[in-house]
Amino acid sequence: MPLSDTPSMWNPFANMAVAPGNAITIVGGRGSTIFDASGRQYLDAIASLWYCNVGHGRAELAEAAARQMREIAAYQAYEVFSSEPAEALARRVAELAPIRDAKVFFTPGGGSDAVDTAAKLARAYWRAVGQPDKQVVIGRSYAYHGVNAFGTSLGGIPAFSEPFGPLVSSVEHVPWDDTGALAKLIEQVGADRVAAFFCEPVVGAGGVYFPPDGYLAEVQQICRDQDVLFVADEVITGFGRTGEWFGSSRFGLEPDIMTVAKGLTSGYLPLGAVLAGPKVAEPFWRPGTAEIFRQGYTLHRSPNRVRRGLGQLGHHRARTAVA
Repeated sequence: MPLSDTPSMWNPFANMAVAPGNAITIVGGRGSTIFDASGRQYLDAIASLWYCNVGHGRAELAEAAARQMREIAAYQAYEVFSSEPAEALARRVAELAPIRDAKVFFTPGGGSDAVDTAAKLARAYWRAVGQPDKQVVIGRSYAYHGVNAFGTSLGGIPAFSEPFGPLVSSVEHVPWDDTGALAKLIEQVGADRVAAFFCEPVVGAGGVYFPPDGYLAEVQQICRDQDVLFVADEVITGFGRTGEWFGSSRFGLEPDIMTVAKGLTSGYLPLGAVLAGPKVAEPFWRPGTAEIFRQGYTLHRSPNRVRRGLGQLGHHRARTAVA
């Protein structure tokens, strides 16, 4: 078939020699049910891509968004600009987080941007505290951390990274379930060169693997002992997907940095966030500092419907696991 006769839309993660002519066109959804163009109904057991935590077709969220857009759709939050909805959402997320006194940095592109931001923040933190050689970031086998350059490099699924070659330097990997391998790698590289360890509380796209008993507590302690930042990627496990607000809460963790997205908005708009604990935030927030985290996104405003969505989620605490 000539390219001129094929659809214009290029589907992500799709074999485009096969996809045209085989599309399942979704036209609507209510709760956990979705509908295609032929009227067929499906149980959306994976919540689209593990994000639609409060269900499809929530009219109150659309109405809240419309009210906000009539006032102003968006405005950048660089430097001294702010907005009440964004500040309210940041407070709500910080209150829910298993990180005391968390500071919340929004990433309107979603989880991939959150991971990219978290990795840059980890390196920027060590530079700000006078240890610029701490640049190495460590990921795990089977991990998925989104599709930006940092996330692709940190991920542990070869099919997702090999087509692009090396994207980000100073990235290492360890087996997903081996605490000894992490300790050994930090020793080999040198703790004075390792910035952060990235870890999904539950491995998601790589196979839905729950952590071995005691694994997460042990790797967190290794990071504490070696002065390595412990980063929990909660893009999939956040906002009720493990039966608690966050996977870190379920497993008794207090990360230095945490990434969230997906359930944060239940997919009603793209939005992610990076949560930083007091240690990481301090050099950028202390009175008189000249340190600036030079990272940002143009659409840095959070409409009211996100905050409303979190409130609704509180009434429907998820009981399901990631799968």
